[in-house]
Parts: sequence; structure tokens; C-alpha cells
Amino acid sequence: MESLRHRRRIEPALTPAVPSPSEAGFTLVEALIAMVVLTIGLVSMAELLAVTLRLQQLGRSETEAVRLAQDKLDQLMSLNFAAAAEIQLNGVDSLASNVANYFDTVPGYTRRWDIAAGPDSAAGPVATIRQVTVRVIPDVTDNRTAATYELVTIIHAW
Repeated sequence: MESLRHRRRIEPALTPAVPSPSEAGFTLVEALIAMVVLTIGLVSMAELLAVTLRLQQLGRSETEAVRLAQDKLDQLMSLNFAAAAEIQLNGVDSLASNVANYFDTVPGYTRRWDIAAGPDSAAGPVATIRQVTVRVIPDVTDNRTAATYELVTIIHAW
């Protein structure tokens, strides 16, 4: 028995160990600094998200304005230069305000167009070339998400 007693290992009593300074956890100051850095990063990301959404909306409304201007231009190109009121040369600035026969409205936008004489203006009011300016004005006045679009081109009567 004596030999067993010497062979048996006696475990020391568990005592709470005092951590050394290198093994200590975060202090309150370190935790607060980490929270401030994290907060600054999250606020920056939120601002970036807001800017991204604004630019995406601006791109969407510009694409819609281009489509609407092209649709109006296609419609004007199909008209008879001699008979249709919408394609006649006019002496007023129909882009500045709504002038009868030179504007229409579509949901969310107002389209205005101006007809000017083309290079063959010596041929008189029945000239076969017209310079057309189509301006698409959004109903939304916030320039951060919508902008006025203008398309200028020359059309020819066939």
C-alpha cells in the first residue's frame, strides 16, 4: 500500500489565478474606442448607401426621359410637314412654356418641343428639313433624383 500512495499523484487545490497584465481582457476604454470606430464606419456606409440610391434614381429618371424624348421625336417624324400643326415652324419659344400644339404631358413628365428651320429653309414653310428640340421636364423638382433632358436633332420629310 505504501508504494501505491507514493505513486498516486496528488492534484493541487484549484485556486483562482490572477491574470497577468498581458492576459487581461479589454478595458472599458478599449471597448468604447472600438464602439466609436465601428459607429463611424457604419455611418459612413449608410451615407454611401444614400448616395448610391440617389444616383440610381437619377439614372433611372434620365433613362425614362431619353425614352420619352425619342418617342416624341419618332411621332413628329411620322407627321406630314405641310399639314400637321405639331411640326410647323413657330416663332415663339415653345421650350420655355407650354404652347398649344408644342407640348404634351405623360405621367411624371412634361414634354415640350420646338421646331426650327433646317438647312434648306430657303424652300419656305414646306421645307423638307426641320431642326427639332424635344425637352423632357420631370414633375419632380428635386435635382438630386431628376433632371431636365433635351434632345436636339434634324428630321427630314420623306
